Amino acid sequence: MAMMRVKATIKVTFKAIIAQWKVVLLMYAIFPLVLSIGMGYFQRDVFKPETTIDKINIRIIDEDNSKGSQNFRELFKTGGVKKLFNLTDKGEYVLTIPKGYESSINKLKQSTIKVDEKKRVSRNNEIIIKSIISQYGKSLTEAITISKKIEALNIQDKQKIFNDVSSKINKVSSETALKTNLMKGEKTLTSFENQGASMMTYMIFMMVMGCVAGYHLDKENGCFKRLNSTPITRVAFFNLDLLLFFIASLIYGAVYILSFAIAGLAFIGVNPLNLLAILIGQSLLITTLSGIIIAFLNKQNSNIIIIIFMYIEIIFGGAFIPVKEVTNKVFTILSKISPGNIVSGAYKNCMLFNSFDKILQYLLMMFIVSIVFYIISILKVKIRWEE
Repeated sequence: MAMMRVKATIKVTFKAIIAQWKVVLLMYAIFPLVLSIGMGYFQRDVFKPETTIDKINIRIIDEDNSKGSQNFRELFKTGGVKKLFNLTDKGEYVLTIPKGYESSINKLKQSTIKVDEKKRVSRNNEIIIKSIISQYGKSLTEAITISKKIEALNIQDKQKIFNDVSSKINKVSSETALKTNLMKGEKTLTSFENQGASMMTYMIFMMVMGCVAGYHLDKENGCFKRLNSTPITRVAFFNLDLLLFFIASLIYGAVYILSFAIAGLAFIGVNPLNLLAILIGQSLLITTLSGIIIAFLNKQNSNIIIIIFMYIEIIFGGAFIPVKEVTNKVFTILSKISPGNIVSGAYKNCMLFNSFDKILQYLLMMFIVSIVFYIISILKVKIRWEE
């Protein structure tokens, strides 16, 4: 009988959500979209990627002093590469051309140009330098391989081809490396993607408020007493409420994400399994937070607590006030420990890296916090709850 009651309650919950689909769309799709479009528009300059870069200071040590090593040095004085690098004796990166470099290249043997970093400056700079060296070496090797196959040509012609190709490599390989490593650069969030991730922290407490309000409404209209009159323990009844909270928050969160994706503002090109993992973790967080609130607080006090957290997210959540524009250290610290940071951080990393590894730490935090909330609330229910 108790199981039938549980199934009936779940069915009623689904029917209620479907019956109120207009309200659900208004609250969890239209409302956040309108807010995000407005806030994202005014914050668009804050999240615009930087178009200017500082030159990378490098020093080249030539231990070979050959024509080949000279060609390599000239690489950093050409076109696009010259705009990126600054040759100096006090460079942060030291490139060493080993002795026998030209001989090894001519014999198609491996010769490694060593890259040393005096102090840790930028991982991206090191990647760019090594990529240009790799592209240069690859193109040079291909050119020499081709020239070696032209056996009919005399030595002078071969040298001429070698010099001509090397000159072209300086232009082509350097531009290729720049385009693939510098121009592409690291992905940055647009103002709308930032809104999609940050606004969710505010919406989480809207969902919590909805779950808690639904629970108190059931108490007031008699549903609570009818269910409580059945042979069901307080713990089972409490867990049933949590199950309903989870179902509702899962649906509301999915509506939110889909609305942003359909509008083309956020969550585009992201692995849906990663989003689903975050959505499940987020729903567990909402569920257990709602559970601990109904276990300890009455209707009036629970509303006060939820509203306080909503205001905290409005101020420190990053959706309404862009944190990167605020220089106040206290504000920055409070923003970092904002309760919704776990969720927004997961969504941001998901859009930036599209990798499960990059969201794993946030998922673990969600699950750990959810477990702690559940244990505390279930202990309270066992001791005294709604008697």
